[in-house]
Amino acid sequence: MTIRMLIVDDEPIICQGLRHTLPWETIGVEVVGEAYDGWEALQFVSRESVDLVLTDIHMDGMDGLELAKKLKEWMPHIRIIIISGYDDFEYARRALRLGIEDYLLKPVNIDELLTMVKRIDLEIVKEAEQGHKHEHERRLKWLTQLIQGEGIVQKETEIPTFTSTDVHSFRFIASQLEDYAGWVDHSSEELRHSVRSEWEKAITTALKGIDQEVISFFHHPNLLLSLCIGSREVDSRDLAAALSDAQGLMSEFPRLHYGISPVYSSLDQVYPSYMQAVSVLQLSVLSDVNTVQFYEQEQILRKCLLPFAPFELEKQLVQVLFYGSFEELDDIIRGMMQEFRDKGYLLKEILQAIKELSIILQRKLHSNGIDLSQHTDFFNTYEIDLQVHNSTRAMETLLRRELRTLSSIIHSSLEGKHHWITERVKKFIESRHTTDLKASEVAAWLKITPNYFSIIFKQNFGKGFAEYLNEVRIDHAKASLVSTEERVFEIAENVGYREYKYFCSIFKAYTGITPTQYRKLAQTTSDSFGQLV
Repeated sequence: MTIRMLIVDDEPIICQGLRHTLPWETIGVEVVGEAYDGWEALQFVSRESVDLVLTDIHMDGMDGLELAKKLKEWMPHIRIIIISGYDDFEYARRALRLGIEDYLLKPVNIDELLTMVKRIDLEIVKEAEQGHKHEHERRLKWLTQLIQGEGIVQKETEIPTFTSTDVHSFRFIASQLEDYAGWVDHSSEELRHSVRSEWEKAITTALKGIDQEVISFFHHPNLLLSLCIGSREVDSRDLAAALSDAQGLMSEFPRLHYGISPVYSSLDQVYPSYMQAVSVLQLSVLSDVNTVQFYEQEQILRKCLLPFAPFELEKQLVQVLFYGSFEELDDIIRGMMQEFRDKGYLLKEILQAIKELSIILQRKLHSNGIDLSQHTDFFNTYEIDLQVHNSTRAMETLLRRELRTLSSIIHSSLEGKHHWITERVKKFIESRHTTDLKASEVAAWLKITPNYFSIIFKQNFGKGFAEYLNEVRIDHAKASLVSTEERVFEIAENVGYREYKYFCSIFKAYTGITPTQYRKLAQTTSDSFGQLV
């Protein structure tokens, strides 16, 4: 920082001497002007920026003490050094009462003057830094409360003013690390803290390069919000280039994605600007190519969103969850995520689709006797953080984990029930096989849905219900053909077949011969056995 100094003395030659013979530039001081009395000095500082006034105390017109008094009243930030040729305690005492501690006697010792100016220089720089820090903290507090309060700040919070006539534009930039969930699982807290620090610094540095003041804060460990304040509206290409440069400053860390709001000229638009930046950021994190997305592009990129139909997946998923392998389950998940990508779904829309699917699956499984009450964390989509799971890859991993967990729950739940259900079903079919028995009737008796009954029946018996019922009936028919003299059509009716021809076709399909042939074969075998005995 360069200190701007005004030299005041009613003798021009002294002003010139002080200005040109001392090495001011070596201590960071720029002499911006000269004045030859107090009034002239006041006029100068009213139109020019001045940090330090070096003035003689005794001048015609307004002297140095009166000038110092006026400066203390009107521009208290200006530091003052008084030089006096009078070795008089009264002058020194009046200067001290004005708060002027920097007082030199003529003839001035050059080294002493330079040392004093250098000390004041350091003090001014420190005060400026502290003032800038205080102003930054005040603005940051206001901005943080504005965002967290959804557009409302506490009454006692001071709203920052941007009084500079150079300020013409405001805009928000929201940024995220790519595929954060995958990266965070393999990084330490120390590394994550370091990355966030470099991330914020890189964006600030890059934007300063295009004359943008930046106020940033982390709204989430993976969401940096940056309010940009500029004297001009930066061209989109220049802004995108600067943000790409920020990535270069972060070396080997994950790639950054950006959402950028339109430019506004009023602080009233800061909160809407934030919402627009975060909204369009979702488009950026889903893009493999364009990591910088401007809000104006949103309507162009999202012309049509086709609806998601979870019911189409229901039967397929239930079948695989009960019978299929993890590999088959993964194939369904990959296909579903590809459909989301093809349709241009945002992460929040993918999450909503998963919520719909999870509700359907849970209701379906409940109706089929699968109790998920002990698994309250299953598909707890309300706790999914889209700032962490901020990629389709992360969402796919999440969905795969949940559905694999569900498959394990299903199989674990069924293991304890299957033996009990199997024995009950066997006894029920045995007692009702002579009637026109339907699978739906058995399912209703078990108080489960026909679809679930079909699944567990095949899983435990290794065959379908109709096939098993036919086997039971044919076994009873074979016993009757051997042990009774009943006619074949009577036996058919007794074991549950109302149509004689149908019974004969089923019997032959299971035994390879007709009922009459079976009876004759059984009698021949019996007679032969009797003769042997």
